[in-house]
Amino acid sequence: DQIEASGARSVPDILRSLGGVLVRDLNGNGNNQIVDMGGFGETADRHVAVVINGRRINPIDQSGIRWTLIPVENIERIEVLHGAGSVLYGDNAMGGVINIITKEGKEGFQFNSELGYGNLHTRRGYAAVDFGRGPLSVHLGGVRFETDGYRERSETERSGGFGKVRLDLNENVSLFFEGSAGNADFELPGSLTEAQRDADRRQSVNPADEGEDRDSFVGLGTELDLGRFGLLNLHLSHRTEKRDSDMASWFSFMMFDVETNGLAAQYILESDLVGHGNRLTLGFDYYNTEYEAFQGAFKGATTNRFAHEKRTLSYYAQDEFNILDSLILNIGVRYEDPDIDLGALVGGVTNSSGYDDGETAWNVGLAYSFMPGSKVYARAYRSFRYPVVDEYTSIFTGAINSNLKQETATGYEAGVRLSVFSKLVLNLRCYTMNVKDEISWNPVTFQNENLDETRHRGGEMDFRFQPAKYLALYGGAGYTDAEFTNGANDGKQIPLVPEWKGHAGLEVNYLGFRGRLQYNYVGERFFGMDYSNSQKKMDDYHTVDLYLAYRYKFMEFFFNANNLFDEKYSDFAFYNSWGWPGFFNYYPMPEAVYFGGVRIYF
Repeated sequence: DQIEASGARSVPDILRSLGGVLVRDLNGNGNNQIVDMGGFGETADRHVAVVINGRRINPIDQSGIRWTLIPVENIERIEVLHGAGSVLYGDNAMGGVINIITKEGKEGFQFNSELGYGNLHTRRGYAAVDFGRGPLSVHLGGVRFETDGYRERSETERSGGFGKVRLDLNENVSLFFEGSAGNADFELPGSLTEAQRDADRRQSVNPADEGEDRDSFVGLGTELDLGRFGLLNLHLSHRTEKRDSDMASWFSFMMFDVETNGLAAQYILESDLVGHGNRLTLGFDYYNTEYEAFQGAFKGATTNRFAHEKRTLSYYAQDEFNILDSLILNIGVRYEDPDIDLGALVGGVTNSSGYDDGETAWNVGLAYSFMPGSKVYARAYRSFRYPVVDEYTSIFTGAINSNLKQETATGYEAGVRLSVFSKLVLNLRCYTMNVKDEISWNPVTFQNENLDETRHRGGEMDFRFQPAKYLALYGGAGYTDAEFTNGANDGKQIPLVPEWKGHAGLEVNYLGFRGRLQYNYVGERFFGMDYSNSQKKMDDYHTVDLYLAYRYKFMEFFFNANNLFDEKYSDFAFYNSWGWPGFFNYYPMPEAVYFGGVRIYF
């Protein structure tokens, strides 16, 4: 219900309202969204681990998560872990973890669908069916979305299907099969200089830039309840990605063909240890990704070739020990061993290299529950992130930077969760994290390099107050101080990271009527690539979103409005010291976007 009431069409749109999460959208049509947790700026998408039903989906290149190919209609819930989660989730989980759990079939037979239309010629349709009888449950669905987009050259079309089948062989053994397939075709309007934006923020100066994504996945798993001997989960997966990127304005066309096979096992044992409650988690992950890309100056050209392979084997253990009934000690450790083969053929010159350097992550924490649903906690941790294949390899020359090292971080955090009579839920968190060898693009040397040491620290607050069953007030705020702590930019802020962001809203649910009104704020931040903080800051912005719905019997009519008061702003912008195409370059976001329709439930 909260996902529907948010009016969100992607996972990042759902997460925008969390105090410690910043979302940037380069194209304004959802096809290139980036989630930042912890204040990592330009490389934020490589510092958040994304997991669907226990399966990691972070790419091994800089393409980012294809959020539009994860239908929000298929999501049961989203668990967000702020701060490092490398012990359980490994690589990328430095700033946070987004764990997505998809829907399963329900008892009996159920059908629901949605049909809607909005401004910008936006059309959307969705349908899903659930079936459950005895040990068998099935969930199947599909979605189609089309829009002309806010700016010229921002039209997009995407569609997808998904399903999950679960079979309980007996009370101790369950099998499940899941799969999904999606495709997206989209135009890329590109950036605008300040003069172009001021003249017409909806224009595009890229007459032919566009992209195409194809993604499919199948998974097979089992859950074994071993009684007092614990619980064992096994999961096999196969994913195929095919992408085309036609950047005609840069005389660059690329085709990508990526296949990933995965095997994950996790064992959980809950028992007493020396008379105290204890929960032990053991597991391993194995992923093998084969990556092939072709590049040329025009569509269809395959002049240059990149062939990479990454094999990763990880082992982890985590123990939660009840020192007292209300005091839990958490200790965890992970060892991850990647084996990366890099190959490039550019301009007739072949380059190849390999990388094999294991890393260890650990976590030590205490949590004290001082009343039901409430706790105070503190922890220390170590985490890591490996470079992705096109951070190692230059797409311009094919050169491989074998000196590029993985990032490592140590951090500390403390927080409080307060729940009072199911009326008020309040979460407070503060943290500090020191990162060594953070990776970033150097526009002078045209390669990725390890930066000087950086420090990320801040605080977050989220609350929800429900004075009556039909009314809820909620809000949140986040403060982030991300800066360099060594080298030429010592004391400078990391670009694209605002110090402050926040939101506040109210929800009403009364006699079939649902309503939600939310105010959002994102503060000033330095332009991308302005590491010296020598230029002006990007403007802060304020937006208001509205959602209304009324259900009558088996039908629900809804209306959603984002940026209700036409705020003119940009999520993302960058600075070019050489002034081409301009010194300040913007990706304008849409003004007011309206969408309404009807849902049918049987």
